[in-house]
Amino acid sequence: MTDSLPSHARVAVIGGGVVGASVAYHLAAQGCPDAVLLERSKIGSGTSWHAAGNMETYRADPLIGDMIRYAVDFYPKLEAETGQALGWRQTGRVMFTHVPERMAQYRGLPALGRARDLEIELLSPREVVEKLPIANEKGILGGAWIPSDGRINPTDLAVALSRGARLRGARIVEDAPVLSMTTKNGRIASVITAQGEIRCEAIVIAAGLWSPRLGDMIGVKIPLHAVQHLYILTKPLDIVTRDMPLFITYDERMYGREDVGGLLVGFFDSKAIPISPAELPKDFSFGLLDSNWNQIEPNMAIALERFPVLNNAEVRLLLNGPESFTPDMQMLLGEAPGILGCFVATGMNSSGIALSAAAGKLTAEWILKDRPSLDATRLDVRRFADSQSVTSYLRDRASEVVTHMCRMPAPDLDFNDTRMIRRSPLHQALAEQGARFMSVLGWERPIWFGPASEADKDWAKAVAPEILAAESGVALFDRSSDAKLRLDGPRAEALLRRLTGAYVDLPIGGVVASPMLNRRGGVEVMAAIARLGDASWLLVAEPEQSMRLRAWIERHRPASGTILIDVTSAWAAIALVGPRAEALLASLCRNLPTDGARVQEVEVGHAPGMLVPWLRSGALYLMLPTEFTLHVYERLVAAGNAFGLKHAGSLAAEGLAVQHCIPRFGTEMSPNITAVSSNIDSLLDLEGNRSFIGRAAVLAARAKPPRKAIRAFTLEGTAPMPFANAPILGGKRLAGYVTSGTYVPSLGAAVLLALVDRHEDNRAYRLVLQGEERPLKPYPRPASSQ
Repeated sequence: MTDSLPSHARVAVIGGGVVGASVAYHLAAQGCPDAVLLERSKIGSGTSWHAAGNMETYRADPLIGDMIRYAVDFYPKLEAETGQALGWRQTGRVMFTHVPERMAQYRGLPALGRARDLEIELLSPREVVEKLPIANEKGILGGAWIPSDGRINPTDLAVALSRGARLRGARIVEDAPVLSMTTKNGRIASVITAQGEIRCEAIVIAAGLWSPRLGDMIGVKIPLHAVQHLYILTKPLDIVTRDMPLFITYDERMYGREDVGGLLVGFFDSKAIPISPAELPKDFSFGLLDSNWNQIEPNMAIALERFPVLNNAEVRLLLNGPESFTPDMQMLLGEAPGILGCFVATGMNSSGIALSAAAGKLTAEWILKDRPSLDATRLDVRRFADSQSVTSYLRDRASEVVTHMCRMPAPDLDFNDTRMIRRSPLHQALAEQGARFMSVLGWERPIWFGPASEADKDWAKAVAPEILAAESGVALFDRSSDAKLRLDGPRAEALLRRLTGAYVDLPIGGVVASPMLNRRGGVEVMAAIARLGDASWLLVAEPEQSMRLRAWIERHRPASGTILIDVTSAWAAIALVGPRAEALLASLCRNLPTDGARVQEVEVGHAPGMLVPWLRSGALYLMLPTEFTLHVYERLVAAGNAFGLKHAGSLAAEGLAVQHCIPRFGTEMSPNITAVSSNIDSLLDLEGNRSFIGRAAVLAARAKPPRKAIRAFTLEGTAPMPFANAPILGGKRLAGYVTSGTYVPSLGAAVLLALVDRHEDNRAYRLVLQGEERPLKPYPRPASSQ
């Protein structure tokens, strides 16, 4: 089915698996037939062909659920359009468990499903076995039934997508491995294949485990690594019927389905074995890895007990194939930082069949319309730091990812390995104070402080004293992981005016909270900008925005006249929050400034520092040269008892932001949530700065407000946490989802922020949480949030 290699294409898609074929199809379907799909071997080779092909329509993350729902609607249309049968069978899926905590979670699924227009039924142990007669009921507490789930043939899907792409005008070129790529002025220019060179305006790297190699050709970091993934296939069994449902048990780390009258049983194996392209044959296309029974021996012992039929079954194959995983188990989409026109659609984390349709659609929209139709911010490749592409880190992280996805959700859920990589100068001192750490971009960041005891499973109680300290005394936060960039040069000020409407004639020492918008008025970055000198500025943002901030500035930075330097590692930071914070710092500073709205040099103890107003949270933000930080911290702690000082972590910081209705990037602000919807357009001076990116969109949104907006609510009484992604109903329909929430001790209630439909404003809102509908009350916006 191969075409000849064109000399030019608007978009070159690299990788002919289900994801790359989907990108090519959706580019053509969205009006760009000038696309070419390049496959090093044959369509559907690599890792796509040996996928299990399961379509799981319920996912806890609403975004992933919406993506799979798109696929379920799309695949029948694709089959009709191309004439290629896809082998779709809607068999339903049984999820079951023997763990009480998981069963408690399952009890809330029917109500959650109703809110999301998805049928989910709670199952008793007996009902689990009735739907899944191969299972031994022993120990099972119950489960959930999702009738909309099913399966599809991966190879047929890849063929159908590529055939559909060709029917719509795209070219499909097989046996065309990419040898190198060229760039010009920071933008992709061409792709050189074994069959020749193609000039192009954009590329999409969709090559699975080979993607990092392709990125390396042009200096693009693609943080993923493959591991060996194993499942068994048995010969036909009398008890297995063609319509037997899919099944999954996270706690026993198994999944499976019927396969040609027998069973397919797959495993989430502990310490999965990493595999890289260098360890594979050069022509690895439709190959498999060597069988490795030792690797899944612990899993098989559980499988034989749970499914007694396996004891007498004849195994026809132990399939061992590579699967790619990312450090956070979410796919990689979007334009890569550093090279304009280089997009990625890869790292499917063993869900490529279910997610490939939407991944292709969103990627095509990103290229052609400069935005995806769904808010895919948490899938954006720019969420990772360069350091997270270090090969040894990726190998070790991928080895743990496979079983990590089976663990119970929790506020402090994190990986056990690949830790202690980036540490604040205060790390050991904070650990001695009882810090419980989580990693963010490799940094170890305190999430809360308290003893490692069973009582602390109720983490809201652990965080409550930290929030109270910020309200009545002093809460100390280590903010050393925050991104800190220096922007210098004679053209830097003009660049900042272009990037944010919050920047208007900022004096030396001035600080401004600065949302940076895209042309549609969505928020690309939320940073604080401080002017340090005539031609020198400091930009500070939360660590999760580190790469985004740098990439957004680099994208618009002129070829000369500015210098951008990442100074994060040079400066640590301590934030003091609370009514007694200033008095505490004054007791240690010889020259605490009286003008708290300006950046000023200070002396704390025997150390120099820089005090930066943190305007949106009312904190004293103390930046310190790294080597002086521990000294200053010790002085603050020694003096802090008299001022009610208490250590606090990121959950308390998030809680304070929610309490004061301060939107945070990635939850209440994103490229797909406009500044008007986020209620931060008041930070912009539309008259003082008339040339910033997104100004026209803000004016249009004010004239005609977007359908959805961030609103604040209170939830009376106690409730299980966390709240994020919990559905909110308005009337009888889904109005939106909670973006952030926290329990506020002084209110005796929880405060929630949510993105909801504006036209529901006059109706009663209800929260769907653990199977219950709870009424919500509007929460008046505090004056401190303005």
